[in-house]
This record gives sequence, structure tokens and C-alpha cells, in this order.
Amino acid sequence: MRAFELVALGLWLAGIAYVRRHPNPVYVGAYIGSSTLAVFDWAFNSKWFFNVVYDRSFLPLWRISGQVQPIALCMTYAFYFGGPLLLAVHNRARVDRALGRWAWPVIFVISGLVNPLFEIPLVRWLHLWTYYQRPSFLLGGVAWSNIWFSGLLFTGCYAAVRLVLRWTAGDVPRVSAREARVRSAAFGVVAVWGAFYVCMQLQLVWYALARPWAPGPRPF
Repeated sequence: MRAFELVALGLWLAGIAYVRRHPNPVYVGAYIGSSTLAVFDWAFNSKWFFNVVYDRSFLPLWRISGQVQPIALCMTYAFYFGGPLLLAVHNRARVDRALGRWAWPVIFVISGLVNPLFEIPLVRWLHLWTYYQRPSFLLGGVAWSNIWFSGLLFTGCYAAVRLVLRWTAGDVPRVSAREARVRSAAFGVVAVWGAFYVCMQLQLVWYALARPWAPGPRPF
């Protein structure tokens, strides 16, 4: 448990180091946005979505009705939707030249397949959290619908941050340089939060139709 938390901290700090090397205000905002996704994770884990229970020995950001929101998970969200995301965004011209029209589906597929590679060992072998869904909806103890949901989230964030960079390119607002930086950072935050919100609504349609849940200990 503590080893996982230390790895999560190291990944989060690695993402900060990358942003410091590439101090674009939009990048700074996007990493702030990815570092503040705890409320989304809390909502995702509820009975009407993932129906997940984290191990109670996690160091908590908060604990409500016996359910813990781990600090470590906030850091892993921050890194994945910050570090690799910003690396892809920073090299978007190369990606576009190399893959052309296939860039978007390739990013979607790769970012989706990362999820089971990351999550199955943590759930099946280390038992850091448990999904309470019917067996037919699980792959290695993890909801297989997370594969496309992870791809959707990553690709949505990638598209949103790219769009912010495009909209602010060459823009000379009638504000101070400091205010312009704050504005660009705010756009970066909103790009990540907005992408998560839209993707959550789309995935909720799946859960409303599939209703894959199994009885579990979550009170909400």
C-alpha cells in the first residue's frame, strides 16, 4: 500500500517537473486541472457508476460514511491526465504528421488499453480496491467498460487542451502579461474539467442502459 502511494507521489512530481520544463500557462492550468479531479473520482466510484470500494488503509484526502478518497488516486489521475496528456499535446504536430487522420483513433485505443494494464494488477493481485459489478461485466476484476471510458477521457482532454492552445495562439488580449498567463492557465483547467464532465455524461448513458452493478458495501 505505502509503496503504491510513494510511486503515485513520484509520478505526480514527475508531471510537475515536466510542466516546469515546458512552462506554457495552458500546460500549467491543465496539470492543475488534472491534479484536482478528486470530486470526479468520488462521483465515479458511487453505486450508480463504477461501484468501487477502496481499501481503508489508504491515506485519505477525506473519508465519508466509511468510504475513503485516497490521496494516491488523486495523484495517479493527476499524472495520467497531466503527464502523458501534455507530452502528447506538446508533440501534437509530430503526431499529426506521423499518423494523419488515424491520430485520433490511435490515441483513443492506446489510452483505453492502458487502463487494464494499470488497473488489473492493482485490483486482482494487490487488492487495493474492489469493483462491485456482475462477473460478466468484469475483466480481471476491473470493469471492462473502463477501457473505452479511459480512452474517451484521455482523448477528450487531449482535444480540449489542443483547442485551447489553438484559440489562444497569437492572441494579444488587452490585459497585462500576468493576467494573460492566469487566463491561459484557467482555460487549461477548464479544458480538463470540461472534458471529464462531458465524458461522464456519455458514460452515464451506458450505466443507465447496462445496469451492471452487484450488491456491495457502499452506502451511496
